Amino acid sequence: MLAASDAIRTERLRTGVLGVLLAALAIGLGILGGVLTVRDHAFAVVLVAGLFVPILFWRVPVSPILLFVLGATAVDRFPDASADNLLAKIPLWRSLAQDYGISGAILFPVEMLIGLAVTVWLARAISRRQLRLQPSQLGVGIALVLLMALVAEALGLARGGVFNISLWEVRPFVYLALTYVLTSQLVTKRAELDAVLWGLVLGTAYKGLLGTERLITLGNVFPRPEAILEHDESFFFSCYIVLTAGLWLFGKRGPLRWAAAALLPLVVTADLGNNRRAAWVILPAVLIALGLVLYVRTPARRKLIAWIMGVLLVACSAYVVVFRNSQSLVGEPAHAVWSQFQPDPRDASSNLYRVLENQNLAIDIKAAVFTGTGFGVPVAHPIPLYDASSFDPLINFIPHNNVLYVWLRMGSLGMIIFWWMIGAAVVAACRLARRPDRTLGLFGVMALTAVIAWVFQGWLDVGIVSFRIVVIVGCLLGGVAAARRLAEERAAGDLEAIEEPVAAVKVVPLRPSEPAAASLATP
Repeated sequence: MLAASDAIRTERLRTGVLGVLLAALAIGLGILGGVLTVRDHAFAVVLVAGLFVPILFWRVPVSPILLFVLGATAVDRFPDASADNLLAKIPLWRSLAQDYGISGAILFPVEMLIGLAVTVWLARAISRRQLRLQPSQLGVGIALVLLMALVAEALGLARGGVFNISLWEVRPFVYLALTYVLTSQLVTKRAELDAVLWGLVLGTAYKGLLGTERLITLGNVFPRPEAILEHDESFFFSCYIVLTAGLWLFGKRGPLRWAAAALLPLVVTADLGNNRRAAWVILPAVLIALGLVLYVRTPARRKLIAWIMGVLLVACSAYVVVFRNSQSLVGEPAHAVWSQFQPDPRDASSNLYRVLENQNLAIDIKAAVFTGTGFGVPVAHPIPLYDASSFDPLINFIPHNNVLYVWLRMGSLGMIIFWWMIGAAVVAACRLARRPDRTLGLFGVMALTAVIAWVFQGWLDVGIVSFRIVVIVGCLLGGVAAARRLAEERAAGDLEAIEEPVAAVKVVPLRPSEPAAASLATP
């Protein structure tokens, strides 16, 4: 127990740290708000409300994680002029220079929130003397990937890389590491793991509602738009479907299960209408992972699970064969799967571009197989390619296949470390998924789903470096670390409760007049 002087000193330190934090934040936001007001931007009003954010972060430590999950699932990465998408007006994933013309402002609002969350967490932990980090294979893997990304940043700049582009490339790895650390430290209760899943459900369901509304609105438009939402929704919709199935298969009762089930039709409809081939490669992969986890977790039902998976495999194969040439909404998944083997002219053109792009990446990797090229350096095109920079300004720096991209940028050592991190994440998620506690088991499945979907999205469509996706992956993997700590603390508490009565027994010396039966007494 702390002495009175130590308690007073601790309280003064806590008050001083909080005061300095709030003063610095008020000055910074005040200056920024003044600049925006002079420039006649209504966003300055939002900054005034932002003064209350650090208080929220201090009073409710887990609130930054919930904000990150909601922002990643519901707020678009790119500007959207459509009147129906209100959250797209929030420039969470865009620089203030891009949306508000503030010269030299290279920070994104999400980075300001992450920096604030880290500052409040450190200040709170130091003032209360609760700063502790538990090393793990997963945490070490993420730290090493971040280190390799920083080395790639320095190497790319040394080789004449474009500074602003290099910042775009290093950002995802910084986001991954910081959201992992924050979640692992700020989640301290099992109920907060459910809150993270609530954020995933609500944010993704908003995109499901938006996609369904657009699909209905554009129902009479011909030809049908190639996509109605961003590429990243393939990742989020697949995770949502697995979460909904997991809530029922794990027997986790409560409003979260009913809300996810009620909103599922919107998500499935939007996923069908979004017309992304990656979605129908990711979804089978994560559903197979869910089936395998259930097979291992419930030995008594293995035969039933094997039969169900076999029947579903046959039924899905038959569906692909029957609907492979269908242009209807229902046939979209079958068409997407079949296009991997016998694509139509549009898909064939896309496939050819990616094949040539991968061949260029292979040539570039051989030229810098050990060190990598570093960030910010344009990708060479020994094999001529169609210039798609008018559609994607970063296509000559960040190609579609992010698996090869990591190898190209970080070299062989960076690639080995990246896959070691992926392996550590899969092992940690699977270990959590096998725990008998339904909340922890379900969260482990979701983390496993996110990692698998992340890799597939990166292999197919720039998913590994997607800002929104890496934030979710970081939060879920950080939740795995927090869940492991909670499980260990609970096990230790149960062990103490079992041992306490035994430790309380003491021997009382016998008096000559007392019988031998009174030799043991309990306090």
